[in-house]
Amino acid sequence: MKTVHPSIVLGAYTWDQDRLPRDEFQIRGKDLNDAMDKNSWKAMFIYGDADEHSTLAYYTNFVPRVRWTIAMIPREGEPRLLVSMSSRDMPAMKLMTWITDVVSGWQWEAGFDPWIAGLKGDAPIGVGTIGFERMQPRLFKSVVKSIEGRIRLTPAQGFEGTMRTLRPRELSLLRESCAVVKTAAAAMVRAWRSGANPEAAVLEGERVARALAAQDVRTLVSLDGGRTLVPFRGEFKPAGDALVAHFAVKVQGFWSELFVTASNGPDAFPKVDKALDALKAAVKPGMVGEDLHSRAIQALGTRAIHPVLTQSVGRRVGLSLDEGCPLRADDASPMLAGNVYSLHVGTRDDKGGAIASAMVAITVRGAEVLCESQDALAG
Repeated sequence: MKTVHPSIVLGAYTWDQDRLPRDEFQIRGKDLNDAMDKNSWKAMFIYGDADEHSTLAYYTNFVPRVRWTIAMIPREGEPRLLVSMSSRDMPAMKLMTWITDVVSGWQWEAGFDPWIAGLKGDAPIGVGTIGFERMQPRLFKSVVKSIEGRIRLTPAQGFEGTMRTLRPRELSLLRESCAVVKTAAAAMVRAWRSGANPEAAVLEGERVARALAAQDVRTLVSLDGGRTLVPFRGEFKPAGDALVAHFAVKVQGFWSELFVTASNGPDAFPKVDKALDALKAAVKPGMVGEDLHSRAIQALGTRAIHPVLTQSVGRRVGLSLDEGCPLRADDASPMLAGNVYSLHVGTRDDKGGAIASAMVAITVRGAEVLCESQDALAG
């Protein structure tokens, strides 16, 4: 079948009101209202794009499939979503969010200017911004030109750690994401053990993830036995004796990931699993990154941390693959109940490498493992 217009039909891009009812967003929106009251702002503008949209998704449930979106949320009145898509796509876009007023960002005069004109107050009206530092210069210039002195934009502070802790509803969705990444990573390993080369095996895992309604899939795979990991190249080199890959999926807006190392021969890096076990046993409320990093280093002995991990043994995960708090040697941020982390440990030598990981939810009693590398190897 040939089509004139591009179609994007991957994943579950709808608002599941049974999982996240309207009152969830009323609870989340209190932070915005407090910031507006404190700073005498009449509204908040939240920017997100297809690459990074965690704060936008947190407050609106909207996940941009392509390009960018600006949420315009007033202290009084109805919010609006300005989406960089044609008006033809608006009916489908409205299914993703509790905000009913969704308009095309390709029509500044129709979507942006009238809404701003409805704000009450003397010019320039104060408006707080989130995520505008990520905006492309050309788009930012268009915004500034459109407001024409009517609005004073001020970056809002303190919203970087919005998803620091997850409530039960949110954790339920992240569990679903973990279930998908386990299934997809296990399919990847099975394909490799059946004779597929590493890249073909990754493609099989991605196919399974897409079939399970993953909104996004991101992978890295090693073509040299685990010494380095690279994006998909389509080289389809022979399978080799080891599969080392990183597999991440986004489901209902929430990310999960696994590093997987599978081998046809004896385990050449037993200390990697030992180090990951040490991390899983140690995580709890109040634990800090520098202590976890030290435990991993001790378990690895003389081996250095795999360079692909950038000297980190984990990071916080939620609506973004990287919500901050990297577990490095200089990190003193305490873990809190409700945090979800991806723990990872790896090392390499001249012949190859290995990396293992686990997704853990910090609880008041310690931690719960949501998924780990062994799940994929056992599947």
